[in-house]
Amino acid sequence: MATIHDVAEKAGVSIKTVSRVLNGGTEVSEKTRTRIEKAMQALEFTPSAAARMLRGKPTGLVAVIAEQLTTSPDSSEIIKGIHHVCEQLGKVLLIGETGGRADVADRLVADMRERRVEAILYATPFHRRIALAPMLGSTPTALANCFEEPGRYMQVIPDDEGGGYAAAQIVLQAGHRKIAFLQLIPGMVATDLRLRGFHQALREHGVAPVPQWLIHGAEADEADEFAHLSGAVERLFASADRPTAILCGNDKMAMRVIFILQRRGLRVPADVSVVGFDDFRLISEALDPGLTTVALPYREIGELSGRHVLEPGDDAPRTVRVPCLPVMRGTVAAPFRKDSGAGKAGKP
Repeated sequence: MATIHDVAEKAGVSIKTVSRVLNGGTEVSEKTRTRIEKAMQALEFTPSAAARMLRGKPTGLVAVIAEQLTTSPDSSEIIKGIHHVCEQLGKVLLIGETGGRADVADRLVADMRERRVEAILYATPFHRRIALAPMLGSTPTALANCFEEPGRYMQVIPDDEGGGYAAAQIVLQAGHRKIAFLQLIPGMVATDLRLRGFHQALREHGVAPVPQWLIHGAEADEADEFAHLSGAVERLFASADRPTAILCGNDKMAMRVIFILQRRGLRVPADVSVVGFDDFRLISEALDPGLTTVALPYREIGELSGRHVLEPGDDAPRTVRVPCLPVMRGTVAAPFRKDSGAGKAGKP
């Protein structure tokens, strides 16, 4: 890698003269400046980011510390949102992947700060609480899809409670009153918030939830989080009193639920309506019929957090909840009525 000494030697000038050109000095003649610039181009010389900061110039670098985000195809939209803002503002995005390890995250933060990045964004693949070390210092920082205790940084998260409410409203407004909810892994932030929104929607419609229909469709199983899903669906249909609609914790779960129902001889949505969550389009748009779901606003989360650190206003650090909106496709219909002559009963 060429140095300032190499440039000075090739241009036939002193290091001090090269330094003056790099610092935008006006006391260098145009002829000498041109010779130095040609020498830099020939040597492919680029001043370091740290040197630019020492000269009081921004580096144009923005860092994302990602926690298994680059390997999560649905939540990688967060990165796309941040990158979109960087492109608009002429910034270069650096991505460091932690692999979920705190020691790697600390090392990446230290490395990014050494590179004099203008901002750091910490992003996670699912909505969760984190605890950041104080080593971020004064570097402008925002949290995307995760949160600390309020007060230190802007944190942009999905409105999962509103999303649970929206999912329930989809089937309630279609006329369903027998509603099951196959939830995400116990203890996840989104699991508890969505259940709260679900209960609120049912209260507003005067519908009493059936406790045995509120079960977890996903478990903390490293081999297969849906290993017990088939048994969970079987329990829902173990008696004559069965749900007519099933809400699922995410689209991957919803896809499997649809296949399980079809193996039982039930049609979606003629016999059972199904709602997903995420709007992971590789699934939601590929299914036939397309999956009715609630979208997680990953791209918006990325854009809002990016704009906060790169276009700061007067707002103090706060928590921003981005709405999770329903996406209507083809897996929800009015509940089947036995006297309508439509549909068919499933296997016992």
